[in-house]
Amino acid sequence: MAKINLLPWRDELREQRKKQFIAFCVGVAALGVASVFSGWVYFDYKLSDQEQANQLIVSTNQNLDIQLKSLDGLQERRNAIIERMKLIQGLQGQRPVTVRLVDELVRVTPPTMYLTKFTRTGDKFSIEGKAESPNTVAELLRNLEASPWYRNAFMNSFLAAEEKKDKVASSLVPRVEENYGSFVVTVDLGEIGTTAEADPTSEAAASGVVGVKK
Repeated sequence: MAKINLLPWRDELREQRKKQFIAFCVGVAALGVASVFSGWVYFDYKLSDQEQANQLIVSTNQNLDIQLKSLDGLQERRNAIIERMKLIQGLQGQRPVTVRLVDELVRVTPPTMYLTKFTRTGDKFSIEGKAESPNTVAELLRNLEASPWYRNAFMNSFLAAEEKKDKVASSLVPRVEENYGSFVVTVDLGEIGTTAEADPTSEAAASGVVGVKK
């Protein structure tokens, strides 16, 4: 015998499908929320990791800046030491030349003369002293011109000694130097002196050490 369903089955089927659709929508929504949350957590982790990396880069750059500043200070000190060494080497190289110039001046000075002042400005020298007569100064000029260490010798002035009118009788014998006149001579540095100063290792500079009078 056939059974006849008189219940509203279409409504029940519709209601069942509706519940299924709602459950599906809820599941999709839950899955979307879970996906969004997972994505947010992932990107937040990546952002935090990137911020830490950026902070590490910044701190590393700061340390490098500090190290570079310290290196700049070391470079400045190194340059200062090098300049000081060059200055010392230059002075040591010129010292034999200066000794040789003074030694040569002593050699060319006539015996009837003595020097009171010897100054240098660049390659020019000024010699002051007392001499017996202008002829003695002329002899000094000739000796200077004959020396390779000096050139362009010139007598600027010669002032004869004043005679004392009121001579007091005394048992002391007056010194000969009291009758010497004062003179001023200028002279230039010779070619050999210029070469020796330009190259302290040259033979001219080396000979300056050997030629010092003791």
